[in-house]
Parts: sequence; C-alpha cells; structure tokens
Amino acid sequence: MVFVRSLLLLLVAAALGGCSSRSETVPAPPPPPPCVPTHGGDCVSAAQFGAMAEELATEYAEDPHFQNQWGLDSINAQTAYANLNLLLGPDAEPGAGVTIGFVDSGIDVEHPAFAGKSIHFEPLLGAEPETGEERASHGTAVASIAAGSRFDREAAVHGVAWGADVAMWSIPLGSGGGLYEPITLEELGNSDAGFAYIFNTAFAWRDAGNRLDILNLSIGYDGLIEHYGAEDLRAALPEMVAALAQAGADEKTILVWAAANAHGDRCEAGVVGCVNGRVNATSTSITAGLPAYFPELRGHSVAAVALNPHDQALSSFSNRCGIAADYCIAAPGFDVRFAWFGPHQGEVVRGYGTGGGTSFAAPMVAGGLAIMKQLFRDQLSSEELVSRLFATADSSGIYADRETYGHGRMDLGAATSPVGVLEVPLGTALATRAHASLGSTGLRLGAAFGDGLAAAFDGDELMALDDYGAPFWYEMGDFAATTDGPSMSARLRTFLGPGTGGLTAGGGSGGMPGAMGTTAGIVRMPTAAGNGHLALAEGAVQVGATEVGGLSATAFTTGPWRPAMPATGAALAWRPRALPVGLRAGWISERETMLGSLGTGAFGGLSAGTAFFGFDGGMDFAGWTLAAHGEFGVVNPVATGGLIQEITPLATSTFAVHASRGFARAGSLGFSVSQPLRVENGWAALTAPSARTKAGEVLYRSFRADLAPGERQLDLAAQWNRALPLGELRLGAVWSHWPGHRAALGAQAAALAGWRWVF
Repeated sequence: MVFVRSLLLLLVAAALGGCSSRSETVPAPPPPPPCVPTHGGDCVSAAQFGAMAEELATEYAEDPHFQNQWGLDSINAQTAYANLNLLLGPDAEPGAGVTIGFVDSGIDVEHPAFAGKSIHFEPLLGAEPETGEERASHGTAVASIAAGSRFDREAAVHGVAWGADVAMWSIPLGSGGGLYEPITLEELGNSDAGFAYIFNTAFAWRDAGNRLDILNLSIGYDGLIEHYGAEDLRAALPEMVAALAQAGADEKTILVWAAANAHGDRCEAGVVGCVNGRVNATSTSITAGLPAYFPELRGHSVAAVALNPHDQALSSFSNRCGIAADYCIAAPGFDVRFAWFGPHQGEVVRGYGTGGGTSFAAPMVAGGLAIMKQLFRDQLSSEELVSRLFATADSSGIYADRETYGHGRMDLGAATSPVGVLEVPLGTALATRAHASLGSTGLRLGAAFGDGLAAAFDGDELMALDDYGAPFWYEMGDFAATTDGPSMSARLRTFLGPGTGGLTAGGGSGGMPGAMGTTAGIVRMPTAAGNGHLALAEGAVQVGATEVGGLSATAFTTGPWRPAMPATGAALAWRPRALPVGLRAGWISERETMLGSLGTGAFGGLSAGTAFFGFDGGMDFAGWTLAAHGEFGVVNPVATGGLIQEITPLATSTFAVHASRGFARAGSLGFSVSQPLRVENGWAALTAPSARTKAGEVLYRSFRADLAPGERQLDLAAQWNRALPLGELRLGAVWSHWPGHRAALGAQAAALAGWRWVF
C-alpha cells in the first residue's frame, strides 16, 4: 500500500488592485443572505441596517433642537429620520416634496421657522391679517410643529417634517376656553355653508395643479360627537360633509383633526356630559368624530388626542377618542414648543413658546404622515397611509385602552420600517398579493458568468412589499453574487497532487478513462489550469470504458451526493495513439443550476443542458513538451417561476496552453496560460416589480441583461519540481488577470512552496 504525504511549507498570496476570494469555482455556493441597500450604494444585512439606523437615530436624538421638542422622541421621529437618510440619502429632508395645508388663524411668513420654505397663504371669510399685537398666532404655532424649518438657534425647534411645504387658509377663530357650551344643531346648520366654502376653496387650489397632501384642522366646535345623532348631523352639515368626502378626487387629501380640549372644562348643570360642573369628554369633538357616523369620511380622516411629557399618558384637558376610536390616535400635545408670533412684555416678538392642546397634537400627526408619504415615494394612497399610521401605533400598556387612545401612540419609526415579511410580487397586478420572500431571494452566479449579469443589474431596483402592501426598494445587483474562480485551496490541491504537472498541468474535461478496459471513480478536475465543462459535475460518480483504437466513453451522475446541485451526463473522447491531436464531446444536464448558477426566491429556478466539444494535443520541440486543449459549449438554459422570463442559448469556451521540460540534474520546469470556463455571449430577459400605483396595481419594468462577462480571466502559472532523496520539492507561482472574469477584482498573484513524499 502506498501512502502519500504532502507538506505545505509556505503560502504567500497577494492581490494586486483588488481583494482575493476563497470561493470554489464549482459548485456555486448558496445565494447570498438578504440585504438592505442604502443610498450610499452599500448592501447591508438587516441587522447592520438596524445598527446603522440606531446610530443615526441617536445622533438626531442628541441634537439640542430635537431635544427642545420632547414629542419628537415620543413619536420615535429619530428612527424615521434615520430610515430616510439611509434609504433616500443624507440630504433628504423629512417631508420634502409634500405640502401640509392648514385651516387656522393665519401664519407669520417672516418668522425664521419658515425660512426658505414655500408657503401659500390665502385669507377666507374676512379673516384679518395677524399682527401679533393682541394675541399669539395660533396658525403660526401649529404650522411650525408640523413643518417648521431646521436652523441653528439655541431655543429653536424644528417641525416633525421640516422639509415639507405649507399652505395656509386663514379664517376668523374664537379664543376658546371659558364655559363649555355645546353647539346646537341650528348653529351647526348656520355654519355649514361657510365651512363647506373653506374646504372647497382648499380642494379647488389642489385640483388646479397644486399639492395638498394633508390638511391640518386644529379647529372645531364645543360638543362631543356621541351627544349628536348621525341623521341630525347629516341634516345640519350636508355641504360640509360632502366637501370633506372629496367625491371624485383622484387622491383625497388626508384630514387631521384636533380632538378638542374640553375635558375638565367648566359647565353648567343639565348640560349633557357635565359631571359635577366639569365636562367628562368621553369622545372627540363633533368635527373630529364625524367618521364615526359617515362612512364617506373614513379612510382619510384622523383625530388626534394629546399626551403629556410626564408619563406620556393622556393630558388632563384632552378629549378621549370614544366612539371615534377607530379613527383616532394619540400624539404629544402638552408642553409642546412652537414658533411664537405675538405679544411679550409689551412688544411683538418672533421667538419660541410652549403650550398645550390637541391643536398641537394634530400637527405632530400631520408631519408624521408627510414623512410616510415621502418615504414610500407617494405610491401609497391616502387610505393606505392612514391605515398604516394606525396599524403601526404603539398599542401596548396604557395605550391598549381604545376608548381613550384609539389606536395608541403614534410610532413614526415603526410606520417607516417594514412590517412583517417582505415579499416580491411576481406576475400579479395587485399589491395585496406577493409571492416570493425577499429573504430567500438570491442569484449565485457560477464563475463562467463573471460580473456580466451583476453589471447588467446596476441601477435597477427590485420592489418588495411588506404585510400592508407598502413598497420598499432594493438594488437588484445586490442580490446577484459572483464567484471569483478557482480558490486557493483548489490550487493547493493541484499543486501538491499526484504527477509532476502541478499548477501547469493540462486538464480540459479530464477524468476520461486513460487505459483500455473499464474504470470507475470520481470526477475530479485540475482546477488550476483551465477547467473544462465537466467541472460542472465535480464530485460526480463516473464509470468509463476505453477500447484499443483510442475511443473512450464515460457516464457520470452526482446522485444523492450533491442534492442541491444535481448533474448527470456522458462524454466521448477519441485519441488515436498515432495522432498528436484528440477530440472529445459530451453532454451535461444540470437539474437545479445553470453553469453552476443557483437562483432562489424571486429569481425562481434555473436548469440547463450543455453540449460541449473540444480538442487536445501535444508535441515535443527542442526538448520541451508542448500541449494545448480547448473546449466550446452550447448551453440551453431554462428559467421558471421568477423574474427571469427568458434566457437565450449561451456560448461558452475554455482553453489552456502548456510547456514543460525536464532537466537531468535540475528537476522539471513548466509554464501554462489558461482561461477558465467563460460565457461568450447570450442574454436574459427579466421583468421586475419596480413600483405600485395608489390603486394598488403593481408596475413592472422589463429589460434585457447581457450575460457575457465584461472581462476575461487569464491565468499564468509556473512550477519547478525537484526530486530529492526524501521526497519532492515543489515551487510555484500563479498570476491571474481579472480573476473570475470580473472587472471589480484586479490582478492577483500567489507564490507556493511545498514538500511531497510517498511511502
């Protein structure tokens, strides 16, 4: 029995202009884990993305202007800002491209809180310009909470969506407070036409080609919605309800209402809801609670109740959600800082103040909706945005009390993060139906493809949908992982293997029977020098036969030994002893892969049948032994059940040229130039989900991707062997140009030294 021992004495590997890889040529490893592409071009794991978002969120939370507004932390705005920066870029301003409208007392356009902001201002119903002399501007305060600009001033605060634009319709407002006196149905009827005019004016401005995405309504009447009947209110407010319903609008403006501040107000005995001289505000005001009675207002109406900063429970003055709980959410509304335009110590001051009321909780919600609309590229309908706002709210602990808090405390971080399992829609027209899990989606390309397909994906996006149909976008190229070609372990196996060729040995589709008779064994390829097509069946069990005329045949199968990448095939070779040249041909059937490439999830399944033919030959010249071999193949690929709709037949090639010489006292020297298996031409047609409409229709983009690599790998190898009394000394070097047929990797070089002996 013969035992072989190989000792590696030295291994030095250097990468020139790139980094080296350790992945094998075949079989292709499993698809890469799912990743989240950031705006900076990196594709990071979900855990890494979470860590990056947390780091950014911490930076926001530590900013003094952020800390000046306690409510921003309460609604988890810092996480939403981090999500925006990571996905849309560091310069993305929250709410940019979105317009928040206000029906309020007016706005001081000269206040620094609105510097550089586009503002539409229109007074209605005889509203007088605010001078700041008699009282502070309510509208200025409210607008600054939702969309106030971010700038450097010690006492300054920024709005939730500081990048949003503003539209203000000013109307005469009462002072509020005082004795609680619920409005009568007759008084409501008298105000119906006026309020309908206000809303119709705002919507007409929108319909004239202007954006009006959200309308903040920190206004209302005394009176709780539960103390009025639905039929009575419809009779009293037909025009107002019709205006708010926005029938016929292509996209309804979201209405955000202040729930009112009636709880604990003084009231007279006999007034409905009055208990011991104080109002028990168990529901929202009339206007904020209208969706509880009118189905046409549901889906685009939100009522906001106010939280306090001490225990983040409901503020003592705030109305409860009550019968409007299904359309209600809680947000910070006490000790809230805002832009002040009004009297202070006898002067009109533009500065910052602090106050409380559901008037200030509503713009927190309006600003949050603006950020959501921006993040989802304006592809969610108003109804979906509102539904998502409610579904992602914090309903744990005290917020589980729906009668008080409705859906709970607004959580803007959760609203801007994927909910549930992300899935890629395939062949469906509806965003509510998805098929392939994003987490299982990947395409691991065999080394023959190099960076061809990955480069073709550059700039293309893949849209995935979360459990609520919200879109999130990912760079397609990040799901296509390339293989770099023969690994260092493969080179070492060849370098220290049997025979004297080592790194410079021939190969082609080696493993063919070499002696007359029958043989059996394992398909093994000389991976260091120009793999042939049979490398796709590396590790398969083979049986072969050879006859005296130089004709040999082999059949092989991976069987149960490689279940993830099964391959079966056969090959013929003809090499008459009298001729210096031989021919070979064969067929390989890959049932789960295509030239070693593996697709999963949204990329569906891949398979291929490959026919190849080739030659090999050799001659002696001036003491040198010269040899060459080459192969060409035609691949018939099949793609099923995924983004790849069609793949044309592919042409492949591989070759190697060798020269070796033995010296009487100096051992043997060999050189080789080789090209591993490479796709020469062919393309794939793909159809990928790229967007969705507000109606929930998935939009697809079709494109063609060239499968040939952009570069060609060439390997230059040299090896010197010297037989000594106790074994054989081997020295070798390999230089690879464009390893893996990839432009991303520069040249790589490796030097090897080893000792081999047999006993």
